[in-house]
Amino acid sequence: MKAPLKTFTQFSSAYGFRTYTISASIDFPMHKIIHEMPAQSHMNHNIASNKPIDQFSLIKLIDSSISSNGFAPTSLLFHKFSRFIDCHLCNTLIRRYTDSKRHSHSLFIYTQMRKLNILPDSSTFPSLLKSVAQLCYREVGKSVHCNAIQLGFTNDIYTNTALVYMYGICQQPDDARQLFDEIPDRNVVTWNALITSYTHNRRFREAIDVFREMLASGAKPVEVTVVGVLSACSHLGALNQGQWIHDYIVRNRLRVNVYIGTALIDMYAKCGDIDEAETVFETMREKNIYTWNVLISAFAMNGQGEAALEAFDRMVVEGFKPDDVTFLGVLCACCHQGFVEEGRRRFSSMINQFGLQPKIVHYGCMIDLLGRGGFLDEAMEMIHSMKLKPDAIIWRTLLGACRFHGREELGEFAFSKLLELEPMNGENYVLISNVHTQKKKWTEVGEVRELMDSGGIKKIPGCSSIEIENAVYEFKASDPLKTAHEEIHKMLEDMKNKLKVAGYVPETEMALYDINEEEKEHNVIYHSEKLALAFGLLYSSEPTLRIMKNLRICQDCHQFFKLASAIYQRNIVVRDIKRFHHFTGGLCSCKDYW
Repeated sequence: MKAPLKTFTQFSSAYGFRTYTISASIDFPMHKIIHEMPAQSHMNHNIASNKPIDQFSLIKLIDSSISSNGFAPTSLLFHKFSRFIDCHLCNTLIRRYTDSKRHSHSLFIYTQMRKLNILPDSSTFPSLLKSVAQLCYREVGKSVHCNAIQLGFTNDIYTNTALVYMYGICQQPDDARQLFDEIPDRNVVTWNALITSYTHNRRFREAIDVFREMLASGAKPVEVTVVGVLSACSHLGALNQGQWIHDYIVRNRLRVNVYIGTALIDMYAKCGDIDEAETVFETMREKNIYTWNVLISAFAMNGQGEAALEAFDRMVVEGFKPDDVTFLGVLCACCHQGFVEEGRRRFSSMINQFGLQPKIVHYGCMIDLLGRGGFLDEAMEMIHSMKLKPDAIIWRTLLGACRFHGREELGEFAFSKLLELEPMNGENYVLISNVHTQKKKWTEVGEVRELMDSGGIKKIPGCSSIEIENAVYEFKASDPLKTAHEEIHKMLEDMKNKLKVAGYVPETEMALYDINEEEKEHNVIYHSEKLALAFGLLYSSEPTLRIMKNLRICQDCHQFFKLASAIYQRNIVVRDIKRFHHFTGGLCSCKDYW
């Protein structure tokens, strides 16, 4: 459906916004939302009526027509009653459909407005753009933006705020920022839209920067602002930033309601400060199921499985009914601690006591628990008995367990399933290569590498970060000659020599098989988390160093970090892709089970 519209470029220069090449008309993807047109005889009899109709009745008629017959006959209804339909009625419908999450309905009403030459007003765009955002129709959003410019709403704060939100949710955060900078007047909702934009697109540092900008501008954050920026800190593992926000909440006497409190618990937990997470929980007056779920998961990921199970039992006693997220936390706690029998019992209670049907993630936890515990045949039986189709995570979890226990044949079977599901995922090839490496089957290892090379398949590079004085520094596994930080490499050499005296022996078994031992040792010493650790020891005086890693920590780094925590008398917290490792005095919270 199309309505006349000037091209965007005719308005972009005056508005100062990025120019797009768009056709000179709105072209909504109505093929995605229009239903088959039913027989004319099935249409509501009132459509054929010429009797006057009040707007309330007309809204009910339109709503009924869309709900029962689809969009096509409703288009005829709009045509029939066009003289009774105005902007106010259309705005009412758009707002109702947006609020009830019937977003394609909102877009349909707007197309009818344009078709009937009903001019939108400032109340039309906020709800409409929210629906566009939820549907992620980028080109539609740009066309609606053109309409807003054409109709003179460039200074309307509500329309501009909705546009910032739309561009952000539609994965165009740079456009959202550019538009935001052009807005003459902003309110707290406009600022929230830009925080949301960066968080939604996983640009968490920029979300925190926007929060600081917001405070500097004099705008006062509200609940959704605080929750959003705490979420950004959680993803980054930026404890100092999160503590600063917590201090801001206290200084400005913001009420720590259930949402802000839960976000604080999540932030502290994901930054590895489980004690502070528990303190926030205990001081909260109001809690909900989400609060309990975050606490249970916090204990689980920080290696406190017993505390996670105790929290679950306490939650049930206090009258909260667990949901599937609760049990995911419980099963992860059992998995991280190796509580096989307890995991079996809790999984059974999920079904038999609480009436919940396991999802694929719950089965994934059980396969991990059984596999790492050595019960690989039982894990396979569970896979075969599942009502759900095993996904790549299930087979990858099994493959990882096969590497740990040396089950090469079963590992090959799991890898064959992964090739069907994820032929381009480099992690799968690395896992099967490690299975062969453990068995010292170098021919098979070479075949896997050739398969990767011929298919252009790359393994995910290791990347780690560390926060020092409110700045986050990133490191990638690298050759020292290609890195400018010479002092870091000198520090690493010094660390390696000291740790060797204390008993460190480089774990080179999983390094490349076709290089000599010296080169293998050279490669493992430059893993990204070791670079971050060396940097932290050089430039941070904090008693605890906190490092984030995008992959699971390897055996060599785990041994290295345990000894480093004792020799340098620092607490070292490493958050890898699976869990937290708290290294203190030569020991790790995982008890070498990860």
